[in-house]
Amino acid sequence: MLQAAATLALLATATLAWALITVDLSLAYVAETTSRATPWPYRLAALWGGMDGSMLFYAAMTAAVAAVAFRRRSPDLAMRVAAGTTGALLAFTVVFANPFTELPIPAVDGTGLLAILQHPAMIYHPPLLYLGLTTLVVPFSLTIGRVLSHEPALASGPVHRWLVLSWTLLTVGMVAGSSWAYVELGWGGFWAWDPVENTALMPWLAITAFLHTSRVTRRDRRLARTTAILAMVPFALGVLGIYLTRSGVTGSIHAFAEDPVIGRILLVAALMVGIGVIVLGWRASPGLPWGAVEGRRDSWLAGNSILILAALVFVVIGSAYPAYAEVFFAEEVAIDSTFFVVTVYPVAILVVAGLALALRTHWNLPGPTWREVMGFAALAIAFASAAALVGPTGAWPAAPGVGVAMAALGMLVYQLVRGRGSELVAHLAHIGLALVMLGAAGSALGGEFSGTMRPGESVEVSGHAVALESISTGEADRFAYARAVFVIDGVTRVEPEIRGYEEQAAPVAEPALWSRPAGDVIVAISLLFPDANAVEVNVFVRPLVWLVWLGSLVTAAAGLLSLAGRGGAGEAPRQPARVERLEGETARGMSAR
Repeated sequence: MLQAAATLALLATATLAWALITVDLSLAYVAETTSRATPWPYRLAALWGGMDGSMLFYAAMTAAVAAVAFRRRSPDLAMRVAAGTTGALLAFTVVFANPFTELPIPAVDGTGLLAILQHPAMIYHPPLLYLGLTTLVVPFSLTIGRVLSHEPALASGPVHRWLVLSWTLLTVGMVAGSSWAYVELGWGGFWAWDPVENTALMPWLAITAFLHTSRVTRRDRRLARTTAILAMVPFALGVLGIYLTRSGVTGSIHAFAEDPVIGRILLVAALMVGIGVIVLGWRASPGLPWGAVEGRRDSWLAGNSILILAALVFVVIGSAYPAYAEVFFAEEVAIDSTFFVVTVYPVAILVVAGLALALRTHWNLPGPTWREVMGFAALAIAFASAAALVGPTGAWPAAPGVGVAMAALGMLVYQLVRGRGSELVAHLAHIGLALVMLGAAGSALGGEFSGTMRPGESVEVSGHAVALESISTGEADRFAYARAVFVIDGVTRVEPEIRGYEEQAAPVAEPALWSRPAGDVIVAISLLFPDANAVEVNVFVRPLVWLVWLGSLVTAAAGLLSLAGRGGAGEAPRQPARVERLEGETARGMSAR
């Protein structure tokens, strides 16, 4: 039954994809999201670029993942949960978001995909995130099946592997989207705490907490209930994210079409899933009591999990509160990035410090020593002081993040080299996150300029001289443009543009990026004066941003190594025989062919 539903859903998705590629303007969805002038790869990308198509794509991928995961000899209850979830998604799509609705009279042409979305990243970034979100249905179903069967809902092999797979896909998907926003939007940043971004970040944080608590649970069955809840929560957060990005109650530069009716239905679904997770989590076995806190590795893993969950709570509140105010009080509330920076940034600093120090601990011996902690603190303070001195006035809040990240990197690399590959996966994941923190905090140590410039004028931003050489206008095949030629440091020419597409009223900025290991210079123009002798210019200098991309890829590599079963697991878990047998049976059922 599940396989049949997946086959039919995939056929429907392929049919819609063909209609988009061939521009079948008898369908309303095709007319709304593409046009004859749109290149065919972006016609295909319109499949996930609008409300109805994206819901079909999400439902079909969920069905396909569930059908692949629950083939033969799979746990019966888990398969039923997956089938029920898939059926609900498909039914919702058919009734409320049907992309095959026909127009009374076929359109002459479509409106086309937004120009800002016609970027190569649109072809691979959303599918990666969808795959990461849809794979969450498997650990969700497996965990519910074990709870309902009154079996210990431990971090069994299949649950852990599927969550690591989702975590890795979400990591790659988020970095792909971040680099796209950084290069294409010309606003000098790579993360805006947008609802669409947070839809991926929320389950990613929950999985990260799971990966820490599950190590304790698999060793001696402590934190078993917490681990079971964390195995189910990511899917619930994914459903919440779907509501936030499709209801129209939260602002987003790339949110899907607004539909209050669909939004309310998705809200009910998100609430039902959330309540179900709470009820089932309460029914899960609590496992063994914690006992005394003695500073061993289990305490550090639990402490890091608490910090990660604190960050998750702030992200959920900041993302969901505008929707809550809109639905229940009919008030429009906007929460900007300041809320997330003020709440999440301090927690992130503590997390990075904890990730470095946690690997100095052992399961049976307290640690790290006070000398190691004080040495780490002294190193972090030294790096932070240097960053504060080097950075511009007003950038001092970034200094603690730079200092802690630098100290963490030093300690983690030293431990990895000294350990000669022991616990390679954990070290790589922690090194990757420290690199991300260093790149994110370091990027704030640059400067920026906004103002009007005329040919022959120049400005200096963070030690870089940026001169406007000329302004020109012209037409290409699909758009008219205004182009400005800038010279950076007297040697490098960059040519940002403003483009006006015939089928779209709003012009689109095409910024220029000059990238070096020490930092990037982004130049964007946002307005051409009527006499074409001046432009509004934005210049951003962003040091160390490339470390964000490198760190994300290192983190994803750790996930791939974990899936491959390599990288040094460290000390073997200490589990009762009954637990080992249950996990072995589940693993055999999942891997049977």
